Amino acid sequence: MSDQAERLAALYDELVEKLYQVQQEVEQASQQINLEAEIQRLLDAEQEVERVTAEEASLLQAWLKRDLVDLQKHLATTGSGVAQWLALEGAVLGEQVMHWLRQIADPSLLDARTLEEDLLSREDPTLYHAGELAIAGAFVCTQCDKPVEVAYTHRLEPCHRCDGRVFLRRSAEASA
Repeated sequence: MSDQAERLAALYDELVEKLYQVQQEVEQASQQINLEAEIQRLLDAEQEVERVTAEEASLLQAWLKRDLVDLQKHLATTGSGVAQWLALEGAVLGEQVMHWLRQIADPSLLDARTLEEDLLSREDPTLYHAGELAIAGAFVCTQCDKPVEVAYTHRLEPCHRCDGRVFLRRSAEASA
């Protein structure tokens, strides 16, 4: 992975942790978090200290929103947890990160209309594309059905079998 990709992956994980911390503060004040505004605020702060360019901030924002929307949809429709969404054993992705994701993506913390608008604004919110940053998990190439495992936040590479560039997240239920 290139230096830039490694830096963006580390920033992505830091942003997930910061979102969790903000969510905890908001919850203690008996308020609801505006996830989109918080993501923007955190990325603006990163740009101010010149840790990311405007282009990188835009990419991180899109990837965070995509992953959180996809996780929320999974939680709401399946009733299963983060580990099933990731299709990985908890040992692969630390328990702490799973906890942060669970807390941030709790559907009760987000306005349902915002979630629906986000989903409708995307052609297909379940698709992941080569070159995009994705949190750890199991994916499948949409062209040849080759399973692809990502053990940590990482840019997706084209399929090694067919050079396909589009993937779906494979949940544990689909793997079984």
